[in-house]
Amino acid sequence: MAMTTNRLITILTLICVALGAIAKKKQDYPQSEIKVEYNYYHKFLRGEDGVVEMNTPFILLANRNQSKFYCPSTEFKDSLESTPSGRAKAKQMFDAAVAAYVQGRDRSAMDGVVYHSRLYVLKDFAKSISTTYDEAGMGECGYYDEPFSEIDWEIAEDSTKTILDYQCVMATADYHGRKWTVWFTPEIPMQDGPWKFCGLPGLVMEASEPSGQHSFIATGIETSSQPIFPVFNTEYEKMDRKDMLRAARHYSENSHAMFKAATGYELGGGVDAPVTEESRKYDYLETDYH
Repeated sequence: MAMTTNRLITILTLICVALGAIAKKKQDYPQSEIKVEYNYYHKFLRGEDGVVEMNTPFILLANRNQSKFYCPSTEFKDSLESTPSGRAKAKQMFDAAVAAYVQGRDRSAMDGVVYHSRLYVLKDFAKSISTTYDEAGMGECGYYDEPFSEIDWEIAEDSTKTILDYQCVMATADYHGRKWTVWFTPEIPMQDGPWKFCGLPGLVMEASEPSGQHSFIATGIETSSQPIFPVFNTEYEKMDRKDMLRAARHYSENSHAMFKAATGYELGGGVDAPVTEESRKYDYLETDYH
């Protein structure tokens, strides 16, 4: 099958960058070479709503030295909160959304002003270390470092499929409590991918695990010189990975009680759903914190 024009341009540009054929201008922040859009599918339990299925857009900005995987709406909110004028704008947006919700009980009014994810993953390929930023309980956020070597891949070279017109190869890994199956394309020679996935001889285009609760799939790829900004929010504290997950789980199961204890007010219905064997089946991307 002939390559599409966009696909050919992407591959040729990456090869030129690898050979040093493109001169880079001096920037305050490092520039990406590629921008990949992913959809993160997540199935979870949410109080009286029961099982909720959510699709959250993420972006991977990457060059051959570093990358950042993030939710664009989260970065937008964090960038607003990083300056006094931005915080004033964010408050106006929040107040307007609350008013719309109270008047029309329209939950979508709040979607643009609340966090759908606090997750960032930054990778440093010179040090072979990823740094993950995420929630860690009620009003707390943390970060931690991990070596790339914690993911031990097995490549199945005889298993292939096409994603976005790129020929992909299957690989598997047992990682922090889940068995992941990913599809990577050697046609884009970047050892990167969504979330923490890296270390394969090509970009990871798709990833899934057997429970069906979590998956990532690439929805668009383009060459890019977009700056890779650091995380704007400075409130993340260095923590232990498993402690962060335990704190987040404790809050998810006791959010009403914890909110009332902290503020004196009741949140929503005011009662936490009982923890059951069924509810325990719905878990985070990593499950080895139990």
